[in-house]
Parts: sequence; structure tokens; C-alpha cells
Amino acid sequence: MEPNRKRSRSQMWEHFELISPNKVQCLHCSMQLVYNNNTSSMLRHYSAKHENKQENTVHVDRKQDLDDPGFKEFVGKLDPTYTLPSRQALKKMVGEKYEEEKAKAKAQLQSVEAVSLTSDMWTSTNMDAYLAVTCHCVLTF
Repeated sequence: MEPNRKRSRSQMWEHFELISPNKVQCLHCSMQLVYNNNTSSMLRHYSAKHENKQENTVHVDRKQDLDDPGFKEFVGKLDPTYTLPSRQALKKMVGEKYEEEKAKAKAQLQSVEAVSLTSDMWTSTNMDAYLAVTCHCVLTF
């Protein structure tokens, strides 16, 4: 099977082979998975069964550590005069900004006549469930 351009973008194709239009096979354990034009099941399988067993795999943490020397060096190159806040200071700043923006949003919603709510639910590759609720309204100024 000829992989299309979309398939070549995901690193999962280094670990799986398309064996039919709706099936892939793991190159590490030969397990066959259903393929629905996305790599979600491949990513879950690889993370659960093979990720920690690959000796030459570089693990990239999605959360950047403020104490990481590489991150500090990167920020220093962007602006040598900037001093990174401590973890506690950053947590406090984010909490304060959240409360400030929440109070502004509540005040604005007091004056609107109607709102429209939309929601979206999804599951991450780690099987964490998420729910997003969005409120739309017309503000008069």
C-alpha cells in the first residue's frame, strides 16, 4: 500500500505498516489494529506496549520544566535580561490572572440578554476525558 502525504507526517508510521485500507500492523509485535484515517489507536498501542521498551527512543515531556537548564538557556537567548519566575510565583500569577478574567467575564454576562452555549467532549491518547463549554453572546458597548 502506498502511504499518502498525510501518513508521512506522523512518527507512528515508523512503527506501523498499512496492510489494508482499514488495518495497520505494528512492526514491533505484529499486532494488527483497525485504521480509521488517524493514528490515535497506533499511538495508544505504541505508548502502552513499546514506548518505554525502546532503548533509542527519546522521550519528550509535554510539560516544560522551569528548572530545566536547556529551557533556561533558551529563554536567556530570547531575552538575556529576563528572569524566569519561580514555580510558586508562576502558579500565583496564573491563579490571580484566572480570578481577574473570571470576574470580568461574570460582570460582562450580567448585562447580556441571551447566551448560546456549545460543548465539545473528547478523549486524549492517554484516555483522559475532556469537556469544553463555550459561551457566546453579543455585548453592547
